[in-house]
Amino acid sequence: MFDGLIGVVSHLGNLFTLYNMTILVLGVIGGIILGALPGVSPTLAVALLVPFTFYMEPASGLILLGSVYTSSVAGGAISAILINVPGAPANIATLLDGYPMARSGRAEEALYTCFISSFIGGLFGMVIMILLTLPLAEFALKFRSTEIFWVAILGLTVVAGLGTGNMIKALISGAFGIWLSTIGSNPITGEFRFVFHDILMGGINIIPALIGLFAIPQAFSLAESYGAQRTAFKIQREKGLFGKTFIKVIKMFRVQTVGSIVGSIVGIIPGVGGQVSGIVAYDQVKKISKHPDKFGTGIPDGVAAAESANNAMVGPSLIPLLTLSVPGSPTAAVLLGGLLIHGIFPGPDLFRLHPAIVHTFIGSLVMAQIGMFFFGTIIARYSNWVVRVPDIYMSVSIIILATFGTYCVSNNFQDVIVMFGIGLIMYLGDKFGFSALPVVMGVILGVIAENNFLKAYLIAGAGDGFFAQFFTGGINVIVILLSLFSVAYGIYSGMKGKKAQPQRSDIIVSVITFVVGISLLCSLDVEDPLSSIFPDATLLVMVFLSGLLFIMTIMAIKKKKVSTRGAEGRLAFSRTRVMITMVLAVVYLSLLDISGFYFTSALFFFAFASIIALDKQYFFDHIRSRVVTSVCFVAVLYVIFNVVLKVQTPTGFLF
Repeated sequence: MFDGLIGVVSHLGNLFTLYNMTILVLGVIGGIILGALPGVSPTLAVALLVPFTFYMEPASGLILLGSVYTSSVAGGAISAILINVPGAPANIATLLDGYPMARSGRAEEALYTCFISSFIGGLFGMVIMILLTLPLAEFALKFRSTEIFWVAILGLTVVAGLGTGNMIKALISGAFGIWLSTIGSNPITGEFRFVFHDILMGGINIIPALIGLFAIPQAFSLAESYGAQRTAFKIQREKGLFGKTFIKVIKMFRVQTVGSIVGSIVGIIPGVGGQVSGIVAYDQVKKISKHPDKFGTGIPDGVAAAESANNAMVGPSLIPLLTLSVPGSPTAAVLLGGLLIHGIFPGPDLFRLHPAIVHTFIGSLVMAQIGMFFFGTIIARYSNWVVRVPDIYMSVSIIILATFGTYCVSNNFQDVIVMFGIGLIMYLGDKFGFSALPVVMGVILGVIAENNFLKAYLIAGAGDGFFAQFFTGGINVIVILLSLFSVAYGIYSGMKGKKAQPQRSDIIVSVITFVVGISLLCSLDVEDPLSSIFPDATLLVMVFLSGLLFIMTIMAIKKKKVSTRGAEGRLAFSRTRVMITMVLAVVYLSLLDISGFYFTSALFFFAFASIIALDKQYFFDHIRSRVVTSVCFVAVLYVIFNVVLKVQTPTGFLF
C-alpha cells in the first residue's frame, strides 16, 4: 500500500531541480490562465502544450503536461465566478454559487474558496492515487457499459434541481439538452439524425454547446443592460479575508469530504469525467445541508463542493491510464499521447520499467496542487480588476473569446456557427424562465448515456437478456438506488421549497415546445430501431412535459395564481442594443474567414464598444481609448496564442 508513497519520496530529487521546477511553475501559471479562458478545457490546454515536450526529457515533458492539467481544472472556475461563463465543463457547478457571490461583491472570497477547496480535493485525490493505485485500477475495470449508463442517469437525476424554480421547465431544458446530444450520427449504427443542414453533420460537440449556452446569453445580457454608467459590482474589500476564508473552508469538513470522495470515485470511472463529479458533489452536499434553500444564492459551500470534487478527480482519472493503458478521460488520452511520444507505454509494467519517470510525474502532480493554490490565491486578490471592467468591454470580449475558444477546439468554423445559434436560443429561453444548466447537463450526459445504453443493449441481446444486464450486479444496484433516492429527494424538495408561479407566457412556451417536439418526432427517419430509441424517448418526454406545463398554467390562471412578473418583465429589454449586438456579431463571424481573426476581432471590438452605448457624446469623446483598448486586447491574444502557443485561428488576407 505504501510502495507508491515510498517511490514518490525516493525520486523527489529528480523533481527538485531548477529546470524541472521552472517548468512546473510555468505550467501551473499557464494552466490557470488557459483554464480561465472560455472553451479552453483542460484537454485542449494540455494538447496545446504537447508539441513543447518533443525535445524535453520524458520526465520534464510529463511535468509540464501534468501541471497544466492540474491547474487548468481550477483555472476554469475563474471565468465561472467572475463572468458566469465556465472555463470548462468541469466548472459548471461552480458558477451556481460563485457568480452570485461575485455579484454581491464577494468575488475575492469566492476565488479564495475555490482555490483552497481545489487544493484540499486535489491533495485528497493525489493521496488516493499514490496509496491505492492498483486496487482502484481493478475496481475501474468493473465499470462496464451498464454501470456507466446508470452513472450517467444518476447525473441526469439532478437536472430537476438545476432550474430557476420551475421543475417542469428544468426537466424540459434537460430533455432539450439530451435531444441536442442525439444530433448527428448514432454512435453505434452510424445513421444520421436531425441533420437539417450540413453544419450539423458532426453533431453538437460539448465545448461549442457549453460556450454557446453560457457565454453568448451573458454577452447579450451585458449589452442590453448597459447604461450611461457601469452596472458595477460592489467591491467589498476586507482585511485578512484570506485567513478568514481559509478557516471557514477548513471548517466545511462535511462539504470537503463529500466533494473529495465523489470526485475520486467518479474520476476513476473511465469516460465519465470532471463535469459529472462537480455537479453530483454539489447535489449531494445540497441534500445533506441544513439550509439547501440557500444553494444557488451565493453560498461558499456550493463553490467548495464543486471545486473539491473537480480537483479530487484529477489523480484518480490517471490511474486507469498508468496501470491499464486505459485513458479514463479525454485529458488522460492526450497524456497517453505525451507518454507514447517518448516511447513510454503505460500498463502493468510501467512502474517496474520506468519507476523514476512515473514517480517523478506523480510527485509533480502533488507539487502542482501546491503551486495552483499559491498562484491561485494571488490571482484572487486582483479579481476586482475583472469585475470593474465596463459591461461594454466585457460583452465584446466574451464574444471574441467564445469564438476563439470554439474554433481552436477542432479548427472548424461550423462549430462557431453552431455555438452562436445555440447561444441565441438559450438567450431567448432565459427570458421565459429556462436555465442553461439542465441543457448542458443533458448535452454532456446524453452522449454518455446513449452510447453505453446501446452497447449494453446489444450485449444483453446476445447474452443473458435485458433485465440481467441492466438490473443485476452490485454496482448497478447501488447506482440505481442512488438514482431513485435522488429523484425522490428532488420531488420532495421541489414540493417543500419555494415554487415559481406559472406565467401567462408559459401557455405560448408550452404550445411551441409541444409542436416542436411532435415535429421532430415526425422528422426522424432512420432504418435501424437502435438509432431512434433515445431520440424518441427524449422527445416524448419533452412533449409530455410541455403538455403538463400547459395544463398547470391553465389551472393556475383559473385560480388566479399566475405571476405578473415573469417573462413579461424579463422581456422588457433594450431591443435596439440586442439587435445591434446580433448584427455586429453576424458581421464579425462573416468577416473572420475573409480578413482574419485578429484584425477582424480588433475591428469588431472597436465597433461594438463605439455603437452599443447609443450615446453620440460617448462615441466622439472616447475614440482614442477604445482604439487603444481594442488593439491591446487583440495584441495580447496574438502574442499568447499565435506567437507562443501557435494556435490556429481563422485566416484571411490580413491576420
